[in-house]
Amino acid sequence: MAKRVTTQELANEIKVIKENHLAHIHDCIHRIESEVKDQRKYFSDKLDRLDNRIWWVLGMTVTTLVSVMLAMFSGTI
Repeated sequence: MAKRVTTQELANEIKVIKENHLAHIHDCIHRIESEVKDQRKYFSDKLDRLDNRIWWVLGMTVTTLVSVMLAMFSGTI
């Protein structure tokens, strides 16, 4: 027959879980949260620079296209 668990034993196990396991999980979550914030800032900065480069290339492409079209219409090409 299975051993009966007393209320006191259950209370002790709950106390251990609260104090040890949940505290460690809480610390891990906060550590991971700060690491995610650091990574988010890093990738946000990288994406901002990449975005600026894409706009620069797009601007140069449009400028070149307009220049070629103006040269064709003026008869230089």
